[in-house]
Amino acid sequence: MGKQIVVPIDYSDISKGLIQLADEWALRMSAKLHFLHVNRLPEVSYYPGHFEQVDQRNESKELQLLENYLAPLHLKADFDLSHEYGTPYFKIVELVESVAADLVIMAAHSHTMLGRLFLGSNTDYVVHHVHCPIYVHRQTKSDLAKIVLVPLDFSEANRTVVEKAVAWAERTESEIHFVHVMTPIDYSYYGAEASWGMGKAELEVTEDQGLEAMEKFLSPMEITVPVKQVVLFGSASYLRILEYQKEIRAGLLMLAGHDHTVAGRIFLGSNTDYLLHHVDVPMYVFKS
Repeated sequence: MGKQIVVPIDYSDISKGLIQLADEWALRMSAKLHFLHVNRLPEVSYYPGHFEQVDQRNESKELQLLENYLAPLHLKADFDLSHEYGTPYFKIVELVESVAADLVIMAAHSHTMLGRLFLGSNTDYVVHHVHCPIYVHRQTKSDLAKIVLVPLDFSEANRTVVEKAVAWAERTESEIHFVHVMTPIDYSYYGAEASWGMGKAELEVTEDQGLEAMEKFLSPMEITVPVKQVVLFGSASYLRILEYQKEIRAGLLMLAGHDHTVAGRIFLGSNTDYLLHHVDVPMYVFKS
């Protein structure tokens, strides 16, 4: 069975660019596209059978609208169309699971209040609940630098992100900036046991130690593109990552979303969730 890509669409201005991007990716990956449009449930009448009649009557109409919307784009990849009634994020996750998707490509919309409500109710949920990578698409300015920003916390999940970032940079002739954010007192370099038994003065981490740890993490991997290794200090990783992204005008953010454990969701809540709502460039989130 080939690779499967799920692409939710909503007929917004950004959707056509998203669809064309998905078509390019599907051709490169030899993947099949699964386009999904979800309408919220219509008002339910109380006499028996009426909702089923409404559902059946509108289904063919909705699929025809979807076909008409896609037709002018002249897609080259293999694809199918689905229309559902219900809560969009539930239906997206259901489709991802039913086709065993390898990737989800979906739009982040704008930074308006309405756009953030969409993110809160759809993209956030999908990022938390699917087990495959998610590419969150945004329309970006053409003058952004060809820089891929990759935050690292030296976890195993980061190894996949590094490999994917290198492949991306090779294909797009981009540069990678690997970034690790440390608090002035960072226990991760000393291990859990040491953190309980040493004083604060003994645990102070310098930039050189952070760069040494990054080099140790990256050295076993084959990196064939230009890179820059950066250590930043701050009490909130997501704020420093966002500041640095804007400073260097990185055109893509690639990061690990970690797992579906409580700890993994805490990471998502404190870092990925914030960045989803505040960066103005695409994000590629990989799940461990």
